[in-house]
Amino acid sequence: MSWSDFIAAQSLAEHAETPYLSHCDHLAVIRATGEEAGQYLQGQLSCDLREVDQDGHRTGMHLSLKGRGLVSVRILRDGDDYLMLCPAALSDAVIKALMKYRLRAKVEFAVDDNLVLFGLAGDLPADAPEPGHTGRTDQGLWLRYPFTDHALLLVATDQAEPRWQQLAEQRATTGANGWRQADIEAGEGMVYPGAEDLFLPQVLNYDVTAGVNFKKGCYTGQEVVARMHFKGKLKQRMQRIDFSADVDLTPGETLRDSNGKAAGEVVSAARTPQGHAALVVLRRDTDGVLFREEQALESQLGALPYSLPWKE
Repeated sequence: MSWSDFIAAQSLAEHAETPYLSHCDHLAVIRATGEEAGQYLQGQLSCDLREVDQDGHRTGMHLSLKGRGLVSVRILRDGDDYLMLCPAALSDAVIKALMKYRLRAKVEFAVDDNLVLFGLAGDLPADAPEPGHTGRTDQGLWLRYPFTDHALLLVATDQAEPRWQQLAEQRATTGANGWRQADIEAGEGMVYPGAEDLFLPQVLNYDVTAGVNFKKGCYTGQEVVARMHFKGKLKQRMQRIDFSADVDLTPGETLRDSNGKAAGEVVSAARTPQGHAALVVLRRDTDGVLFREEQALESQLGALPYSLPWKE
């Protein structure tokens, strides 16, 4: 039985309490190859690949000239190559964006269909890497989140079925919504379809999660990002909300406050065992009471696993 047939036959829950295992088919894996891959990506992404080269993994943006994220990727090293995890619906856009300035650089990009991506929430194996780092074990290539008990696992397609069965023995199993829930709990935001060219890296808290480095040197959009960091004052940042209204929010969608004024934009959303949760870019002074047009979300601010560095 092929992996696609096997996973299609599984009864995956929409969401679950931890510990759980998720099939992350909402994400694609792009492999960057070539002797100049690292040097080239260093000049295209907001994160610092020198940290990735030291067994780290980072979520970085490729920006427009006005400093807003066109696409985002979670990047890690795999031997001489770099792997970039991104929303599957944007994989072609990621490759197109990264190819734009390639010229004669010795680097190639392609979706790697020989890898399957799992997500694990809670009860990580004892040999999983340290928080914020990557590491390879007999099970595959791990990316452990920095602030929460979550990890992603890259597995070769021909090994995916036995690995899944092994990991699922003492865990509930979910589909993509389960891992969107995990990313919300971890405060990890990405650019999803519908939210392109909206957010500065630090608006999605990349200055907290090491997704933007202000000392690495030039990259596309860097001047705008640096100016905001050194001379500006952010009026809004990504925060979590929990809500009970039966509404499926979409990335880039504008939410309103109780006065009907635009309060922020949705980054990602998921159904949870308690109702719904979302990451939303909001003003500092928000009370978390939000509306979708006229409809009350019955929402409140939720907790992030890190502190937000608001400037006074």
